[in-house]
Amino acid sequence: MTVSNLDPFYLIVDRSDWLTRLLPLGVKLVQLRVKDRSGPELRAEIARARDLCRAAGAQLVVNDYWELAIEEGCDFVHLGQGDLDTADIAALRRHGVRLGVSTHDDAELERALALSPDYVALGPVWPTLLKKMDFAPQGLDRLAAWKRRVGEIPLVAIGGLTPGRACLALASGADSACVVTDVLRATDPESRTVEWVAATAPWREAGELVRPFAADYPGARILPSPNHGPRARSVSALVLHYTGMPSAESALELLCSPIHEVSAHYVVEEDGAVLQLVPEARRAWHAGVSSWAGETDINSASIGVEIVHPGHIDPHPYPTPQINAVIALCRDICARRAIAPQRVLAHSDIAPRRKIDPGEFFPWDALAAAGVGRDIAPMPPDTGPALDLDMAGAAVSDLQRRLSAFGYKVTETGVYDEDTAAAVSAFQRHFRRARVDGRADASTLDALTRLLALSGADHV
Repeated sequence: MTVSNLDPFYLIVDRSDWLTRLLPLGVKLVQLRVKDRSGPELRAEIARARDLCRAAGAQLVVNDYWELAIEEGCDFVHLGQGDLDTADIAALRRHGVRLGVSTHDDAELERALALSPDYVALGPVWPTLLKKMDFAPQGLDRLAAWKRRVGEIPLVAIGGLTPGRACLALASGADSACVVTDVLRATDPESRTVEWVAATAPWREAGELVRPFAADYPGARILPSPNHGPRARSVSALVLHYTGMPSAESALELLCSPIHEVSAHYVVEEDGAVLQLVPEARRAWHAGVSSWAGETDINSASIGVEIVHPGHIDPHPYPTPQINAVIALCRDICARRAIAPQRVLAHSDIAPRRKIDPGEFFPWDALAAAGVGRDIAPMPPDTGPALDLDMAGAAVSDLQRRLSAFGYKVTETGVYDEDTAAAVSAFQRHFRRARVDGRADASTLDALTRLLALSGADHV
């Protein structure tokens, strides 16, 4: 292992016994942090960890005990700021021992950089259970800023990490994600270790998937997700989603984790911040099993935008700064990609049996007024006759033909089946938002007729 290529999964253990259990699972970078032993026991722990790591082809880093590390032939130590006061850095260098240094603020970073360290650690990135910290959680923005400052020196993120948070830390610029309690205090440490190895795999094995890239939208901040592949179609649609999760962070953990295999090109946060996770030239994995106007590889044919919102568990209005940012982003995408208004779609449009986002409370009218997508002012819902489940006949066949012509995946059977009801609900959720019930009443039929005419498909 070279200095510039720290493994993205950095495990800290408090005794060498852990190594016999966890090294065989794929751990390649481990720190021995022993706090409860001294004298011969401490030396024996370091020597045993050294031998186990060498046999497994793993890098051992010794915490604090730099003199013992030299004496026992170890080649990497980690020192906190207090340890630097007494450590003989020149002696470490003479013996070819590499050095990692903890930092928490600007002054500590400058002190560390003056030593030409082999890595810099920043923490705590998130709140930590391991020990009481004098520093507040640093956050991902600070992590990204630290990486810009350290340049080619590897950056280690530490504090409060889980596999999902590790993916965010690595996407934000960390070269390695450090963990203690999430593994050692897990109910099943072996299974948790396997999850960590899998979550960090793209940063270990497929660097081309997580390499930073130039933003396609000038207002976007890059947060690379590994979940993408080559396109098989040219872009012809824009699909809008809500995240349906409690927070932006929880959504980003999902979208950046290779374990979950989902992503989107963009995420728009509640304050209007725009993140780009996947280059537009690549196929993001946002649509799932879906269809529109005969196209079944919607991922290849579309740009996907996730809008941070808890969804139907809390269907409150989308914040104005967020919608303004969505409008600006979508206008830019549609202009650059020549996406027609009728091809600005909801996730519920392309997968009506599975999805209901971005919801009937999404302001499609505001987007249309700004030139994004298509919307109409529908007639109010009525209580009169309506086509409904299990009805059959020519009127149902006509509805199915028109829904299909509009783009929904509906087969003309002449029977008002579950697929038809789901397509009608999706249509209502987008274009007749006052009531979503899956019944084709006069208001729904009128809206469909008018929209077909606008799209030039009213000849069916």
